[in-house]
Amino acid sequence: MPSLAVANLMHRKLRSGLSIMAVSIGVAMLIVMLGLSHGTLDEVADRMQSVDAEIVVLPQHENVIFTGGAAFSGEFRPLIERTEMDHKPIVKSVIPVLFDTIRLGGQQQRLFAIDAKDMPAFLGGRKMESGRMFDEADRLAKLLDSQRNAKGYYDPAKIDDADVNRACELVIDSRLAAVGKYQLGHEETILGRKFKIVGIVESGVAGRVFCPIQVLQHIKNAGMPWASMFFVQLLKPPAGQEKDWAERCAVVLAERTKARVEPKSAYGNLLAESFSQIYMFMTIASTISMVVCFLFILLTVYMNVLERTREFGILRSLGATGGYLIREIVSESLILCLSGAAGGIALAFLAKILIEKFRPLLTVKFAPEYLLLGVAIAAVGGIISAVYPGWRATRFDPVVALSFE
Repeated sequence: MPSLAVANLMHRKLRSGLSIMAVSIGVAMLIVMLGLSHGTLDEVADRMQSVDAEIVVLPQHENVIFTGGAAFSGEFRPLIERTEMDHKPIVKSVIPVLFDTIRLGGQQQRLFAIDAKDMPAFLGGRKMESGRMFDEADRLAKLLDSQRNAKGYYDPAKIDDADVNRACELVIDSRLAAVGKYQLGHEETILGRKFKIVGIVESGVAGRVFCPIQVLQHIKNAGMPWASMFFVQLLKPPAGQEKDWAERCAVVLAERTKARVEPKSAYGNLLAESFSQIYMFMTIASTISMVVCFLFILLTVYMNVLERTREFGILRSLGATGGYLIREIVSESLILCLSGAAGGIALAFLAKILIEKFRPLLTVKFAPEYLLLGVAIAAVGGIISAVYPGWRATRFDPVVALSFE
């Protein structure tokens, strides 16, 4: 029976080829969307896991992807630092981060503004490949600290612009440096000031671009010690309380700060939640694409059935059962769809190569389940597409079919 199905399809090469191409495009679209979205988000989540901290504190009800600006005032840091559980402190240190965006490597990058002394927590054991740390001698940090009052504020008008400009320095990761061909000493304009790249660190750190938080706070917030989010390092749990230590501390911190507090290990879920609407859009687009493909298959198989009325009449007169005819039609449809699935997987890998060549900062990851999903959808769609044409073939009256010319 498979040889008969193949012969029938080969007799109509153009129609069969177009049907296979339609399924290939639909399957490739599905696989690439999954691989690109999940691959990029997983890569971001993995980089965030490299930070030496157990908890992240984010603005309540704000999308983690688009968190920006200064959501937390200077009062939040001491509030977090003084948090206790069972009348015992739980916080070892708090790392404030202030975000902005810049364009490097041909696309938007999130700028991580942190204190230079907190950079080791972000490196996660990675080394500087070349150059040095920004504001290495902490000149600006020391200058501003000498001007702060008891609440951590200072008068920005009393700070010489030359001191701020000297601290306008960037550290970028090696992947971004390779993509943009950036060298030490390269300058970029950020918020009206020239920032110089002074260091390149191994890729895999939480952010691709870092600068001194004191500089960004001075430029954006007139020196007010505000932050976009916090990483929190916890003290070691008491003996016997190691289980779910980060989760329990997160609950206590959330009650105290009224912010969104999550264990760092949950950051991947936060990213997925932030992209839920985009996932929904991609699912709808992929579904529509696959439905159109399978309608094309249904039309192809149905036309094949109508053109072979006499053939089916002969088969019925020779004793072929309705089940035999249905199996033959389903075989043809499955051959088209599974061939399309194979072509779709090949197209997906070609798309992956092209994306990584022209947009190398994007990560495309094809998990085996994505490939299996593409094949499974093609197989199920092939069977469903063959149901009506198969049923139609069994309804032919042999006498009428044999008289058909």
